[in-house]
Amino acid sequence: MTVPHHPPVTTANEDDATPTLSNVPDTTPARSRKDFLGSAAKAATGAALAGSALGATPALAAGARHLPEIMRKGSQVTLTYIVGASPAELQTRKAIVNKFMAANPDINIVFQLGGNAFQQKLNTEIAGGTPPDLIMSFELQHATYAQQGNFMNLDPFIARDSAFQHTVMPDQYPAMLNMFRYKGHLYALPEAVNNVVLYYNRDHLAEAGLTMPSSWDDRSWTWDKFLHYATALTQQRGSRVTRYGYAESWWWPLVACSVIAPANGGDWFTQPIEPPAGSSNLSDPKIARAIQFYADLTNVHKVAPDNRSLTAQAGFQLFMTGRASMGILGHWFFKDFAQTSGLNFDIAPIPIGPDGGSHSTTALGGIGLAMSAKTKYPEQCWRFIRYWTGLQGQTGFAGSGLWVPTLRSLGQSALYRTANAAAPHPTVFTDVLREGYVHSLPISSAWADFSIPWANDLIDQVWAGKQPAAQVAAALDKTINASIKKNS
Repeated sequence: MTVPHHPPVTTANEDDATPTLSNVPDTTPARSRKDFLGSAAKAATGAALAGSALGATPALAAGARHLPEIMRKGSQVTLTYIVGASPAELQTRKAIVNKFMAANPDINIVFQLGGNAFQQKLNTEIAGGTPPDLIMSFELQHATYAQQGNFMNLDPFIARDSAFQHTVMPDQYPAMLNMFRYKGHLYALPEAVNNVVLYYNRDHLAEAGLTMPSSWDDRSWTWDKFLHYATALTQQRGSRVTRYGYAESWWWPLVACSVIAPANGGDWFTQPIEPPAGSSNLSDPKIARAIQFYADLTNVHKVAPDNRSLTAQAGFQLFMTGRASMGILGHWFFKDFAQTSGLNFDIAPIPIGPDGGSHSTTALGGIGLAMSAKTKYPEQCWRFIRYWTGLQGQTGFAGSGLWVPTLRSLGQSALYRTANAAAPHPTVFTDVLREGYVHSLPISSAWADFSIPWANDLIDQVWAGKQPAAQVAAALDKTINASIKKNS
């Protein structure tokens, strides 16, 4: 059989490359992590493994009579793949895709870059009846697309792919798989983990004689100790703060409700995946106390800048320039920090609240890979998905230093450690996943509806110091529960 040769992966609309990956809600003015935050609110494998069990597709092994006509003839098909990627991320993605195409020359992958309007571009293509075959799926939006019938249920593909089912699936973090389920079915497979940790400036802490924990089981890492650190690290010249001990660097309401609160034993939703109506629990004293503590860092203790200050320079920029000593962020900024001259940083667990348990915890987010329900080439799409989310693709992710891989075996590997050697304790990201000390972001088809009032009220009322968290939280529970009921 003659198989057509193709050139390296091509890109459609390459000028629209988005600055970085995003999982902030589509309702925010800027849709990439860096754009959102800047406006201050968000070992080689590939062909060598192609002959292994994971290089063959059991779904296609039943015999040529079951294959689509185009595959029996050895013709090449083109799959479009929409992504959001920085230049460095796109380069790595292309390298992995080129390895896949070398091992699968009957499939050509063409990237579509969504740019800052990623969701808008995707929605326009879906509405026009020409969706891409493969879709980067952000955890906060994928449930909506699954509910609308835009994503293909991947369970049948996994069920008949014995090698993938018994080799890759057990190596996945269970919490990541659960995050990409809708109504009990997988509509995307994880491609990158986006959990968050506490970044800190090592030089600042050394000068202050402070040391950071590196274990999520360190019960001594409390709110009081964190506040002591933030106070000691804050510097002033007269009445002007020249360096903050801490700066909000991601998205204030999400950090308050899904990072600080769980570390204080509070669950916004006890069932964060498809939460039922009536289950929003922001008024739980453990959660309200956590939100208030987070606001008090700015309004009472003066160790963190307010929202207005961050419109001029984002929290992550303050950290990069040495004007903030700590900040809560995910791995998506790791490479930027590693390449910042003079920035000597490391990462630590989230501090434990007074109502927290015997260990800390953190928010779990991530990016998945989905297949369009309208693709003409489901088997070819599956071959790419199994490669991308399996050992071959994830080895490329782990060795890039750009992402936290979704396979447990790679999360503790020398490959991952070496790629992230800019921080002495890079497995703080993966240790918490291995132990299961994670709490999923709320994955709901109602997210686009309730996230707007939720974010606005927490930022404009609580963070601004106008109303106490307990008062705002009680009202928000009613709004959120009504939204979930309406969208269920």
